[in-house]
Amino acid sequence: MAIHGEDGPSQKEKRKRRSSLRAMVLLLLAGVAAIGAALLLTRYMDARVAAARIPTTRVVVATVEIPVATPLKAEWLSTVSWPSVARPDGSFENVTALVGKVARVPVSRGEAVLASKLATAGDRGGLATLLPKDMRAAAVRVDDVVGVAGFLHPGDSVDVISTMKPREDGPFTSKIVLQDVKVLAVGKDLEFQGKEADKAQPATVATLMVTVEESERLALAALKGQLLLTLRGVGDEDEFATTGAVPLSLFAMNAPEPPRPAPVKVVERPRRRERPKRPAPVAATPPPAAHPKQVVEILRGDLFEKRDFDAQEKRP
Repeated sequence: MAIHGEDGPSQKEKRKRRSSLRAMVLLLLAGVAAIGAALLLTRYMDARVAAARIPTTRVVVATVEIPVATPLKAEWLSTVSWPSVARPDGSFENVTALVGKVARVPVSRGEAVLASKLATAGDRGGLATLLPKDMRAAAVRVDDVVGVAGFLHPGDSVDVISTMKPREDGPFTSKIVLQDVKVLAVGKDLEFQGKEADKAQPATVATLMVTVEESERLALAALKGQLLLTLRGVGDEDEFATTGAVPLSLFAMNAPEPPRPAPVKVVERPRRRERPKRPAPVAATPPPAAHPKQVVEILRGDLFEKRDFDAQEKRP
């Protein structure tokens, strides 16, 4: 009986401890579940509020730097949520619709891919994708002098100066034949390398974007004379009307002005006394002219005789 009485209280204490432990565990689990549910509900409500406040749409963006004149690949593109009210014109929602299209301009990472930045259907990759309608690409031979000492890059704007003789017997003349012409490529580079902008890039050919009429003028200037490219500043699109430069006008502008003669000091001399004027000489009357005479020769046999007669003498 004594043993039974000692074992009874010990079992009750164990049961109470187990019940307390279970209650604490259940309470802890309930708290964790409540916190998780609150967080989920908060996120859900925030998402619903944000979606109701700003409608969004899917827009295709570039995930890498896409070079110019390069066909697009699926792994280079992805879709992101974009506010519907700020969706760019010409954007795409499906990546598969852009695979194989050629980029007309460089596309930066995270930038939306637009239809205006892509070549039209049927265009091939390369330089042809950079030409707008009615424009032509003309290649010009360049060197360190013509190509602005190697600091010419795709995307720059230049003026073309031609030096030639307009006439065979005339002097050399320099004239700007084309203004504000865009450079499409330098050598084999179709894209501006920003990291190497401060370094000279030697090249032998520069490709310019010109109109049909400008291509004719450029071809004639390259054949008959020498070309020089002058680099324009960013945003400088003004055109100037020039008359050209010839050697005579060039040296006349730089010639020094001739020295002016020193002023001559005028010394007044004392006036002389006026002498009385002499009377003018009277012309002498010429003597009367002698009356002309007539001579008559008479021959009588061996005798010869002369007689003088006055011309004014009246005959009887």
